Amino acid sequence: MSDRSPNTATSHRGHQTAAPVARTDATTASSIDVASRKAFGSTALYLQSELEATGSDLQLLEKLNDASISKYEGLSRQAQDMLVHAYKVKQTYNEMESQMAEVDSLVESINSLEKVAAELDRYSLQLEAKFQKLLK
Repeated sequence: MSDRSPNTATSHRGHQTAAPVARTDATTASSIDVASRKAFGSTALYLQSELEATGSDLQLLEKLNDASISKYEGLSRQAQDMLVHAYKVKQTYNEMESQMAEVDSLVESINSLEKVAAELDRYSLQLEAKFQKLLK
């Protein structure tokens, strides 16, 4: 049985020396630590990039919402202006409706007067014809 422990080795001169296992453990721990830090750094960078992209998306959505609000406020003002204009047109039409009724009444009166004038013209022609007969 050898009196060597797992962490010792025999040199070429026969002396026992500490094995490079301890150094390998430290190197392995150090490389794990470096790899872990690198992985956590990469993960942090990835998460930061995702948050920045999400922030950019939210800013874009905010700008789109502001543009939509502005557009629809403009459309709302136009619709309100059109309602006011339509009300004024209707009010003007209502005011003119009585005047249009008067115009229609005047047209009927004028038509009646034209008929009377035409009858008077015919009657005066008949009277003139009779008067001409009497003069002959």
